[in-house]
Amino acid sequence: MLQHFVKQPLSAASESLQAVIDYAQDLDRHIQDRARAAQSGLPELDFAPAGLARLGPKYPARTFSWLEELAGESDDIPAEDAELFDEVARYFEGAIRPQSRHSLFNMVPAPGREATAAAWLATAYNINSLMDVFGGESLLIEQKVARCIGRWAGWPQAMGISCSGGKLTIMYAIKSALSRLEPGSLRTGLPGDTVILCSEGSHYCVEHAASLLGLGSDNCLRVPGNGSGRMCGKALLRILKQQHERGRRVAAIVCCGGTTINFNCEDTRQIGDIVDVFMRENNVKQRPWLHLDSVIGWLYLSLNQVGQEQLLQAVNDPRSRKRIAEVGRRLQGLDGFDSLGVDFHKDGLCPYASSFFVGRDRHFMDLLGDGHYHYDETDFQPGKFRAYRYTFENSRSGQGTLAAWINLRRLGRAGYADYLVSLHQARNSLVDALERHGLFRVLNPASLGWEVVFEAPFDPALIDRAGTHHDLAAGFMQACWDRVNAGYDLPLFSIIPGYQIDNDPKSITTAFLLYPMRQREESEWDDTVALIAAQFDGFQARLHAQPGESVAVEFEKPIR
Repeated sequence: MLQHFVKQPLSAASESLQAVIDYAQDLDRHIQDRARAAQSGLPELDFAPAGLARLGPKYPARTFSWLEELAGESDDIPAEDAELFDEVARYFEGAIRPQSRHSLFNMVPAPGREATAAAWLATAYNINSLMDVFGGESLLIEQKVARCIGRWAGWPQAMGISCSGGKLTIMYAIKSALSRLEPGSLRTGLPGDTVILCSEGSHYCVEHAASLLGLGSDNCLRVPGNGSGRMCGKALLRILKQQHERGRRVAAIVCCGGTTINFNCEDTRQIGDIVDVFMRENNVKQRPWLHLDSVIGWLYLSLNQVGQEQLLQAVNDPRSRKRIAEVGRRLQGLDGFDSLGVDFHKDGLCPYASSFFVGRDRHFMDLLGDGHYHYDETDFQPGKFRAYRYTFENSRSGQGTLAAWINLRRLGRAGYADYLVSLHQARNSLVDALERHGLFRVLNPASLGWEVVFEAPFDPALIDRAGTHHDLAAGFMQACWDRVNAGYDLPLFSIIPGYQIDNDPKSITTAFLLYPMRQREESEWDDTVALIAAQFDGFQARLHAQPGESVAVEFEKPIR
């Protein structure tokens, strides 16, 4: 029995893996050393004496020209070890560090240890999920992940596809919809009478997905929303009828299942009922494909179909419970949907990239083919499964699959429900800290998510001098980003140009976004708010002292 307690010698494979781990640690130490060296040249900040005590939410960034960098010297000569280490460190310059307490920029959590280790191992063994002959049971685990989430949605026969991001989940949904509506398009191409619909608040990539698939971005029509962030039912029915009268067929309706800002989430039962009414009244034979873009909202499925008593036990805080219960109510019509999207790297505590397209059954495998092959029972025997027949890629990494599965097994449904509750607790604590400080005003108390949107009370005289409130807000945001980019440990948050307060298009402002991805002590949230406030006060004081200073900055539209 003693041999079980004696450390066994490493096998050749284990020694090779250990060498990779050791080398990765050496690289990481060099990355950290380079970042701290960049920090050492920065002056201390009076308002943030601890701003250089640790690495910040971003590795220090440098200013450069892309075209000049690409036009530089040839990199054909093999690099020495020291140069190679520097090149790896350059890769991380300016990158966000989600492990930082001040990383509040977007939905970028620090991945869990187990999921990260699993993803690393899949990389080290170079798993290719092309077919089971190559990838072994990685393809079975892929389907286990999809079946697990499908069961949460009420789809006992669910299957799916591991992919690199939410955009691909939407592309898989649209392509499935087009093939179901017009099976001949698999061989002969798309007809010219097809459109898709999506919510006004849907992600901006939907049009691009339609373009990439050959449908054309102009054939993606957005349905107006209402004050609660949902697709307007009357508008949906009107557009469905208008397109039918024009001789155009609606292949798919892409619905919001939770967005980054304001957490727009459709009433899935209402959407399904409206579609059924339209079909019945207009004698339409093929139902539009209903896809829920729930790459964020999938986490709420962990509490799907639970009773009031169970919800009361799981969510003690009434503010959080009200939000979670409302999302659950809106997802009650998923039995009428065809597919949904999941991003484990957003709120599943997994590393990038670990997204899943989940179909209610395996029918999508034929819809995503080339029209010359159909799956039957023989395809689901060991050594016979071919994923490349329906996936956009042939070579497919298994990292995201294993990371997602490890976390599903480690946390379970109850563990993910606890994480969802903790995110809402973090939001509550951050809102409370903002209110305790008293300077900023929270603008999104009605959001069903855990993001916090706030506005800053700029001096009207400074707004007049800058030209617009947006120009001044953008200047403040850039000033905050400049410090973080330089290497200071200060809050990294974001800006929202054109933010609609309470989803009202008549009430628009430029606001700021905080995204807490884990709960912290109240004192830490107070410190975060105080650091933002100190920068705000300093920014305004500098402008008052330097009347001629320009603050104009241009920003892209926000990610939704």
